[in-house]
Amino acid sequence: MKIQERLTELSTTRRGKRILRIARISFTIGIVLFMVWQLREYDFRSVFQALPKNPGFYVLLVVLYFLLPTIQFLAYRVVWDFRPGPAIRAFIKKRILNRDVLGYSGEVYIFAWARDHVAMSNRSLMECIRDMNIISAVASTLTAVLLLAFFALEGQVNVRDLIGETQAAVLIGGIGGTLLILLVLVFTRRKWLFSMPWKETRMVFGLHVARVLVRQVLEITMWHLAMPEVPLETWFTYAATSIVVYRLPFIPNQDLVVAGVAVGIAGALTVSEPHIAALFVAVALVNRLINLLFFTTLSVQIPKEAIPVTK
Repeated sequence: MKIQERLTELSTTRRGKRILRIARISFTIGIVLFMVWQLREYDFRSVFQALPKNPGFYVLLVVLYFLLPTIQFLAYRVVWDFRPGPAIRAFIKKRILNRDVLGYSGEVYIFAWARDHVAMSNRSLMECIRDMNIISAVASTLTAVLLLAFFALEGQVNVRDLIGETQAAVLIGGIGGTLLILLVLVFTRRKWLFSMPWKETRMVFGLHVARVLVRQVLEITMWHLAMPEVPLETWFTYAATSIVVYRLPFIPNQDLVVAGVAVGIAGALTVSEPHIAALFVAVALVNRLINLLFFTTLSVQIPKEAIPVTK
């Protein structure tokens, strides 16, 4: 408590404001340099040569980019009262931090942003962010399980052929156990585990389910436009698998992880590994460049959001 009081006093002095400004600038520059450093993983010439020629691919890629921050904006709008303009920029930066820096670093950022833009206590803000993540995890995992189950029953996907019988059993058990724990957290209604009222919970859950389903449709259509020779069933498998990958915590470069998984199961799906690798790496690079552009632009325009003033 004394530390917080000292920080509060420091933030009101000229010297303290100067220190916070330097810290904000250093933080932003560090993130930008880290994102630029990550670009070393790409062979730009070969990636750009592999980019699809269909313009519809890029339209859907842009729509997909803004899908997550838009849904999160609407979801948080259910429980928070904030100005739309700054919030949209904040949720875009949240997406960038989670995808390209470190999983859940976006949640830390959105908490810091909300302290200056939402009239709620710190504890209420943290509880809301916790509940949002639980609901999002339940919606994503449940949808992934149902999609994989549907395609498996239809005979379009054989999980054992993709990753092996033992690994399939572990995966199914892990997903089932995780989903069961998440559902218990929601339905036990223990405030220290989950505190969002039912009405808001249903609305947020519906938004995230809609997000997952829309993402699946957009991804499958986008990939089909890029490689129309690949059967749609293959893209259904990739789409369902990507949901699980994106739910893994503390993993930077999630697009590249998805690319690695796609290449890994390409053989089982009788798809050309080089073509799949080129497509997914191209998508990862385009997303990385967009993230770098947006993060740099938004940080220059609103530097105060990098690190909030301590309350």
